[in-house]
Amino acid sequence: MADALRRLVANAPLLVDWIAADGRIRSVNDHEMNELGLEAGTVLDQPLEVLYGDDSARYIRSLLDGRRNPGEPFPVWMNSSAYEEVPMVAAAVSDEHGALAIIKIPLGPAMFDVGSELLERVEILSQMIGAATEACWCIEFLEPVDVSLGEDEIVDRIFSNQSRWRACNAAMAALYNVPEGLDFNTQPVSRYFPATAVNRAMVRDLVRSNYRLDHAAAVDQRHDGSEMLVENDFRAAIKDGFLIRLWGTTRDIGPHRRREQQLSERATSMLDILSAAPDPILVLAEDGVILAANPAAEQAWGRGNDSILGRPFEQLAEMRGAVARLKESAEAEEDEGGECDLSLAGVDGVKEGWRFRVARTEGEFRRYVLTARRKSRRKARISASEVL
Repeated sequence: MADALRRLVANAPLLVDWIAADGRIRSVNDHEMNELGLEAGTVLDQPLEVLYGDDSARYIRSLLDGRRNPGEPFPVWMNSSAYEEVPMVAAAVSDEHGALAIIKIPLGPAMFDVGSELLERVEILSQMIGAATEACWCIEFLEPVDVSLGEDEIVDRIFSNQSRWRACNAAMAALYNVPEGLDFNTQPVSRYFPATAVNRAMVRDLVRSNYRLDHAAAVDQRHDGSEMLVENDFRAAIKDGFLIRLWGTTRDIGPHRRREQQLSERATSMLDILSAAPDPILVLAEDGVILAANPAAEQAWGRGNDSILGRPFEQLAEMRGAVARLKESAEAEEDEGGECDLSLAGVDGVKEGWRFRVARTEGEFRRYVLTARRKSRRKARISASEVL
């Protein structure tokens, strides 16, 4: 019997693979390899879940452990190298050692007991995931995680239970710099998603959020082992109290975080400079609201930040049209120097003349930076009688 089955594996025009009693793939015939676009090195001696969808794999394992007897044909879904699931009808033939030969033929919509619309939707979804520019991934637990356990135990098992990548798309492989020709889905999960302190904390947040989490930061590893700061959106499949699958999308946020850090450092430096400047400096929004003021401005006009920030400049100037005059000065900066004279009340409440240098900044939001300097008071003329 065994010799006959092995000849069938090697020569039959059907799709045939040989599953050992321990659930590992021992042989796959050429027809199956070609039909699914597989390479021997990616499937041989691997768990049968590499070839079969989760429900199909569970059914075959029930045949291996004797909970079901091989008999009537049964439907299976098989995984192709193009990240698609291919429907087939299968029959299992066992030998005296408890191994199984799984013999299959692909199914079209008319042969499979589902509507053509459902098959079409599956095909569309597979194509969408495969062609998506955002990195899409799925972790399938070959050893499902009992979600009734304590939080720490769940986190430990998510990282330690046997699992595999499934249906990860080309964008995922590109994100992690996987070499051309190497199938991301055949790589160990821990190679790219290690159990670091940051990642364990993220998974803990996932558990606490009932297995639905967005914008979760993690520190993953590229294929060469270098660290990469990423952001994940998580979803989960839980069946009969066991976590069987996690899936979602991943984005590299390292460049964004570095840019934020640079901007933060630049802003800190600018604040230090403004704080040390002897002249009053204000920053206005397009509508004239005061967004920032340095200590010299508070001292010059006798008002703290709480009474300056968020208020219209015209309240400080106590005159209408002040903002319009400042904007006109900014427009004429190249030709006329960008200066504007206004009177503002000082610490003692007496109005004094101030000359404002106005600079306009461009960007997503227009801003106006005002640098003020007190105008010199003119000395009163001395009369002739005082001279005599």
